[in-house]
This record gives sequence, structure tokens and C-alpha cells, in this order.
Amino acid sequence: MKKIHFLLFILIFNQIISCKKKNNTDLISNKFKIDFLVQILSDTTESKLLNDKRELVSNFTIVVPPSLPIDPINKNKSINLSQYISDTLNINDIEFVKQQFIDNKRFSFNQLSNKGFNVIDIEKYYSNNIKWDSINKIASNYYKKENMKKYFSYLSITKPIFNRELNLAYVRIRLGSGGMSRIYKKVNGTWDVKYEFDEYVE
Repeated sequence: MKKIHFLLFILIFNQIISCKKKNNTDLISNKFKIDFLVQILSDTTESKLLNDKRELVSNFTIVVPPSLPIDPINKNKSINLSQYISDTLNINDIEFVKQQFIDNKRFSFNQLSNKGFNVIDIEKYYSNNIKWDSINKIASNYYKKENMKKYFSYLSITKPIFNRELNLAYVRIRLGSGGMSRIYKKVNGTWDVKYEFDEYVE
């Protein structure tokens, strides 16, 4: 009987430890991330990222990194990206941001094709050492075929990073030859642009 109690104790103890080890990012499921992306890509307001749902969305993030501010502790270097996003989202927890970067490695933009978006497989082209000019030509040929004469490039967006309450999100965006960072805020179930900043032109 004592042996059974001891085994039960060990099982319960292991469960408690494993629960404590689980990071809060376990709450940020791939479905939540996809739902967020679907909503911001379906936006038809003046903040819209796509004019037409047939536009290409990259499954591989290619954006100019944000201009990171100077580290207040060491004036000779910039703060790192995790600190920057943590500050931007007012999380005050760099580890929470870092864990999301790790968690996002398992996230794929290819899931967007199940939601009616046209995902261009930049990841495959890049891994096969296909040159950027050739990739751009693939995109250009796609638009010609679709009779979309004004289009020539594809949207690239970073995998989203959220705050703990899951009502703020940070993304970096590339549209054509330029882009920006955005903070989205969820209000009454809808993700709206709260801030747009650090715009760039390549």
C-alpha cells in the first residue's frame, strides 16, 4: 500500500513540475495565430495589407529589421529585438518574448492556403538557392496569369508576437519595396491597428 502511495506521489509531483515548466506561450496556439493573420489580411479598411485576396503571401519572412533604440545601460549598443518587442508591447518580460520566438519555429504560414490565401513558397525557393530575381519573376508571372497588371511582388510578414493577455500583437511587414512595424490591438474580438511605426523603403 505504501508503495502505491509513493508511486502516486511521484506521478502527481511530476505532473506539477511539468506544468510549472510549461511556458505561457503554450496558450498561443497555431490556430490563434492563424486566426489573427486571417483577420488582419482580410482587413478592408485603409490599414489593409492586401487589396485583393489573390495577392501572394510569403511563407518565409523577408523584412528589413527594425531600427533598434540605444540600450540605456550601454550607450555603445542597441537593445536586442526581444527587449524591443517586450518594451513595445509593454510586457516587461523578455523571456516571454524569447519563448514565443522559439515556439514560432513550429508555426507555418502555409496554413493560410487553407483559408483562401495564395501562399508563395519562398521558403522552398530560398532553400534551393533560387536567386531573388528569379523568385520575383515567378511572382510577376503569376500576376500576369491572373491578369493583375498592377501587382508585381508579395507580402512578407513576421510571425506574430503577443502580450500575455493576448490582446496586443507585434508584426513587421514588407510590402513591395518598403514596409513598417505594427502593433495590433484586439477590441471586442476584432484586431485593429493601434500603432504603425518604423517605416522603411529599400
